[in-house]
Amino acid sequence: MISVIVPTFNEAAVIQETLRRAGAALRSEGEEFEIVVVDDASADGTAERVEALAGEIPARVLRRPGRLGLATAVLDGGAAARGDVWAVMDADLQHPPEVLAPLARAIRDGADLAIGSRYVPGGGTSDWTWVRRMISRTATHMAATVLPLKLATVGDPMSGVFMIRKSALEGTHLNPLGYKILLEIIAKAHYGKLVEVPYIFQEREQGASKLGARQYVEYLQHLLRLALRTGQLQSWVRYGAVALAGAFIDVALFVFLVKDAGWRPAPALPLAIEVALLSNFVWSEVLTFYSAQKPPFGPGVWRRLARYEGICVAGAGLNCVATGLWLALRGGLVGAAMAGVLAGGALNMLINIPLIWRTWQAGR
Repeated sequence: MISVIVPTFNEAAVIQETLRRAGAALRSEGEEFEIVVVDDASADGTAERVEALAGEIPARVLRRPGRLGLATAVLDGGAAARGDVWAVMDADLQHPPEVLAPLARAIRDGADLAIGSRYVPGGGTSDWTWVRRMISRTATHMAATVLPLKLATVGDPMSGVFMIRKSALEGTHLNPLGYKILLEIIAKAHYGKLVEVPYIFQEREQGASKLGARQYVEYLQHLLRLALRTGQLQSWVRYGAVALAGAFIDVALFVFLVKDAGWRPAPALPLAIEVALLSNFVWSEVLTFYSAQKPPFGPGVWRRLARYEGICVAGAGLNCVATGLWLALRGGLVGAAMAGVLAGGALNMLINIPLIWRTWQAGR
């Protein structure tokens, strides 16, 4: 049975339509289901409107004494749920309830975790401004950068609509902070097959958004806490050590070729960068991404190398530009090389980390 958990706070204007459409979507798939509405003491009669549907839809209300937050509402709803599959969605119709149907099919076809995604082919957002799109993409990219081992291959880890088998959560201590509980689940749950199902995120037509500055701060705190508790920080330390060694190789080899071997800077710089990249790749294979299941230089190593080189092209180009500009300003060789390394490294760290991690995640 699927237990649909719907956190609410002052959603009386839309809650009945949400539940009716959710019920119709699951009935169209022949699914047995229940809906657990977790209401944080709404003053507009949200709970009463849910109870009025009792004879029409298998829905019940879990009343909480105050506004305790979306993530904890999901956990409380899960504790009260009777199904072997949890579905989570918002009540405000920004997640069209019809997406429950393809999510249920994905679970029935063997997925342990099915995510409604805005950022896979067929998904999207309805009428967002470019500012809101940029904020959403930045937050998603930030999550994949801080937790690349878990999120590098997930298109929409910020989604608020998903289904998960209850068995995937057994033995897992969920302690989310803020409103993005899916991050906690992806980082900690024991799932095998993850599927993303496209959907179009809709603009809210009634009611008011619950997001504010506090929620954004909690999101950042949540990311850092997950990095510590999942061991991702250790991987970052290893990767940082590899990157630092590569930077030293880049600078030292460039200075040696120009100052001691008599090379011109133009051919010396690309060679120094390439040797540093190869060093980074080798040590990433041996140190950062090594495990008993993923031995270094295993199947697909040449494909990984080609992908890694392609990802780092932009950073290498920026390295060349920054180094050339420094030299043109009559700076010293060491300063020029360091400026190039910092510029290229910053680009890779801020933009390319999810792609770099995905190089070792895919196909291994």
